[in-house]
Amino acid sequence: MTDPQKEWLAIEWVANVPEAELAERLKKPAPLSQRFHYLLFADGSIRPNRALEPDRQAQVLVLREGAEASSLQLGRLDALRAYVMQWNIAEDKARVARPEWLPDMGAKSVAEQEGSATARSSPAAPAPVAPSWPAFVDPGAFTGAPEQLRELALHVVNLRKGVLSDDGIMTTDAADIDDMVASIAAKVGQGYRPMLYAHGGLTDERSGLASAWAYHRWWMAHGIYPVYFIWETGGLETFWQIVEGERRRGQMGARAVPRDIYDYTTDPAVELIGGRIGTLLWNAMKDSARRGSEAGTSETGGGARLFAQKLGAALSDATEIFAVGHSAGSIFHAHFLPVLCDAGLQVSQLHLLAPAITNALFAPTLGKLIAQGKIGDATLFAMTRQAERADNCANIYRKSLLYLVSRAFEGKKETPILGMEDFIRVDPAVKQAFGDDVILSPTSGAAPTMASGSQSHGGFDNDVATIENIVRRMRGLGDGDTVNPPFPPGEPRVGRATVAPNYYGMPADLFDAVPDFVGASPLASSPETQGGAGVKLGAQRVALCIGNDGFPEGMRLYGCINDANTWADTFRLQGYQATVLPDLGARQIREALRGILGKARAGDSVMIHISSHGSRVLDVDGDELNDKHFADGEDEALVALDWRDGGLIIDDEWPELMQVAAGVKVIRFHDFCHSGRSSRMALGSSAYRRARSVSLPDAIALKAYDARRGARSLRSARAAVPGGAADLYGADLSYVTFCACLPHQSAMEEAGSGVFTRAATKILRGQGAGLSADALFAAIAAEMAGEQQEPLLEGSALYRAQPLFGLPV
Repeated sequence: MTDPQKEWLAIEWVANVPEAELAERLKKPAPLSQRFHYLLFADGSIRPNRALEPDRQAQVLVLREGAEASSLQLGRLDALRAYVMQWNIAEDKARVARPEWLPDMGAKSVAEQEGSATARSSPAAPAPVAPSWPAFVDPGAFTGAPEQLRELALHVVNLRKGVLSDDGIMTTDAADIDDMVASIAAKVGQGYRPMLYAHGGLTDERSGLASAWAYHRWWMAHGIYPVYFIWETGGLETFWQIVEGERRRGQMGARAVPRDIYDYTTDPAVELIGGRIGTLLWNAMKDSARRGSEAGTSETGGGARLFAQKLGAALSDATEIFAVGHSAGSIFHAHFLPVLCDAGLQVSQLHLLAPAITNALFAPTLGKLIAQGKIGDATLFAMTRQAERADNCANIYRKSLLYLVSRAFEGKKETPILGMEDFIRVDPAVKQAFGDDVILSPTSGAAPTMASGSQSHGGFDNDVATIENIVRRMRGLGDGDTVNPPFPPGEPRVGRATVAPNYYGMPADLFDAVPDFVGASPLASSPETQGGAGVKLGAQRVALCIGNDGFPEGMRLYGCINDANTWADTFRLQGYQATVLPDLGARQIREALRGILGKARAGDSVMIHISSHGSRVLDVDGDELNDKHFADGEDEALVALDWRDGGLIIDDEWPELMQVAAGVKVIRFHDFCHSGRSSRMALGSSAYRRARSVSLPDAIALKAYDARRGARSLRSARAAVPGGAADLYGADLSYVTFCACLPHQSAMEEAGSGVFTRAATKILRGQGAGLSADALFAAIAAEMAGEQQEPLLEGSALYRAQPLFGLPV
């Protein structure tokens, strides 16, 4: 033990011995035989050093030969640590399962265990055993909290237009790549095998991170170290908006017709639009895939290329590496895997899920690597021709995405796509590359190693049969072996606090309960001031900012929570105590408004901002026809996250919600579609401009009315306003509302923020902080000139004439 060529490293000293004290003890041989229970040698062998005692913490000492450690030693370290930790915390220690290869302590004395000097210097190495992987525990929803991002940093390479991303929910830089590669190398030494995963080409950053968070621990529980390339390709929201607009204008033929008729009506029209517009978006996505593996400087070079070079330097060419690509992820790998092989590594298995790569690109890239033996086994998962034609895109195009890619996006009609059965059967190069490992989903009664259950193009990456098939192949399991733990079914969950840039990191349950907004800061000793902020009681400045992004796919927004934070920061610059609430249902919004307004007293100034979906819905009571300026026969509604259950706030309800003590000044900023008359709805995009607007069926509006009916009549809110409907939006109100658009218009968002919010806060953060509401509105209208939406100002003539941020006079 005193050999100077050997180095002892204390891995577990659970008894909390200070490191400095431990270092002193390790200088002396005696404490080693007295304190540590297990000695782990560099060759992987383990020697019991003292008997386990129930009243003492079990401790491990690890011997390293110089700076190196054997793979057997590293492979056993985690298992030994897990056993020791379980033994230390167990009340009934006899029930803790001891690994078979771990020597039994029994009740032997230290002297009996010391043995001969020969035995001590040359411990017998036990036979190698299979590694023990960590148990899988469901990680819960992805919220973007800092602790989640820290964990994902060892598994995610985040790219934007090919280079390492320096903004968004999560960033990646060269130092992060170094840390990840070091972690991979250490885990490979313990028996793990890396898996390089590229998601599909219609995946935004949030969805890609949510998927990585949902499944990375499951792969680790199978001894597979996943690395996810989040290449932030975004979706085709702009394309589908244009298509939907054409359809609404009657330019695309019939809508409600039997499936086959779409081949002759709307689908050709979508393909025609796809040839003009969709091709540009698809080419931009392919460009991002290519750029990730391009050479360049540290600032301009591809982030995937940098990762490949660093991984090649850290691992040997014998390392078993897996690669998985879903949809356009096959295009990403067509550029990335050749770079990886050039870095001295090989891919033992490649699994392509519904690949959107053209046969022409596959042959000289991935096909060539397979033929050269640089990619070992290759498996192709695709849908049957019947399943492809039964799929649909956004309920507009009545076939799978690959048909649209083949017929429109690739520029040439019927371009051969690798993931389509039509082109798999006729291409001899595909047969040569994949042999019998072509699996057409959905399979029926197939053996587990030939099974897939996906019935949609986007469903392969979380289909249980498909993923368990892949893990069987990676682990060498047979059809009779159980995949344990089983793959967790369902879509990756996104928690309420997951947001786009400038608002990540909130705990998922932070806003489950509505906080007490006003008076949250403790009062100072002086009754004249609050919390040292210098604000007099009765002259408080408070703000509430609400942003809803977390709608289901197809309705998801990307800029509302950003808007809420932008407004909160703007209000704070003017001395307001601002609270931000993300992703609320209608009940929570009502409670939040009543909470802040109910505590306000004469002389207070209250700012309210709301960003969410909005809609125009059935006018049950017919009052809209009495509107002096916008008589349209429809109610405007704020749409909350629980909209399916009637979670709307109809414009009729606002006067009741806005009841406040006399002398309180309330200013509202509503940045949502149809927000004129206090309503809005929207669909968001992280990259392209689009309307924040959706249409809701009458049944949803009726649910909302029923939820309010109770003891009061539907007209009670309007009856509470002097003058009735004619004055509902006018000068007699006790508050002022800045609306992002007119009642019949859509509010727009782009680049993660609302167009109205960007214009208004730009002015308020510049020279406009001292303007009156009327003057501010004029400035906003000028800033937004030429936009697709026109702002609207409603409410109190008194407060419109006063400085916006001044206290009421």
